[in-house]
Amino acid sequence: MLNKDINIDLLLLPNELISWIGNAPVYESSGHSGAKTVYIDRDGGAYLKISDKGSLFKTSQMQEFFSKYGLSSPVIKYISLDRDYLITEPIKGEDGLSQRYLSEPFKLSEIFGLSLKFLHETIVTACPVNDKMSELIFSAETTPFQQSYLDDIAEYIGKASADKAYAEVVSGSELLRRDVIIHGDYCLGNIILNDWDFKGFIDVADSGIGDKHYDIAWGLWTLRYNLKHSKYGYRFLDAYGRSSIDTDRLRICGLLAAIE
Repeated sequence: MLNKDINIDLLLLPNELISWIGNAPVYESSGHSGAKTVYIDRDGGAYLKISDKGSLFKTSQMQEFFSKYGLSSPVIKYISLDRDYLITEPIKGEDGLSQRYLSEPFKLSEIFGLSLKFLHETIVTACPVNDKMSELIFSAETTPFQQSYLDDIAEYIGKASADKAYAEVVSGSELLRRDVIIHGDYCLGNIILNDWDFKGFIDVADSGIGDKHYDIAWGLWTLRYNLKHSKYGYRFLDAYGRSSIDTDRLRICGLLAAIE
């Protein structure tokens, strides 16, 4: 969503970006990532993210990788100076949290499942992050688990305790696979639809090669959290394909997705 136009001087941008923007209008843009995001109204539009130095490097890598396979929009420019600056092309449409889509939750849940299936069936090579699951397990060693998240998806993965989650992750980690590209933060706000047609993914900084059940767990959580009922998660699973889901792997991935 775009808000009022802003003075780019207030953003304290490097000269290279000021020259690139020129006289184009710049608007505040609401986003779901932690970076400040603005919209630049030139040459079909562009989004500029601004964050701490080095924090957008992986995002720029994965965004370029996703765009190579038609899964997201291309990177226009990445600059790392005092801060990180990432400019990307827009994807035409609205994210899954648009009221238009939220007003038809069953249809949205189905498209959400089909979009994830499309991602996981995309054959990719030379991914910059080739073992996302080991990265997550390593993080889980020192990062607390969120009991509220585990409670939200308990209907799908069974009851779990945040205090015992890490031990269960370690004991079940051998079940996990690294065989598909995962989004890593598969929430309704991170897919773009145009008149119900899937157009691409955004906020792909947490993506990499991993276990598909990690994305499935996130998908179940966001539907329960944003649509306030577990029945939409079941429609999501039907659309994705229940026969391809392993309940043991889903539980381990559901636990991993609960790290703060």
